Amino acid sequence: MYGLIDWDDAPVLIVGSNADAVSREAVRIFARTLAAEGSLAEDAPDFTARHPLPDPDGPITAIDDWLALLRRAAAIPWFAVLADEVVIAE
Repeated sequence: MYGLIDWDDAPVLIVGSNADAVSREAVRIFARTLAAEGSLAEDAPDFTARHPLPDPDGPITAIDDWLALLRRAAAIPWFAVLADEVVIAE
């Protein structure tokens, strides 16, 4: 299973054994970015103040709900779990 985080300058490909593992790793990446940069989304800089990051080891429903909120609130970063059939090429 694959996931993709797309930022303006550098997409991040996540490889995991299943969709839950990919989503959990995405939250870990977002947490590291937030710690380093202080914000996740330029177009919604207060997003994490209003919607704190879920525990990446917590319930998957909380993670999925948070990722859905991020998708609705911000154009960048964009995250999706990709089907195994999707071929990524540049």
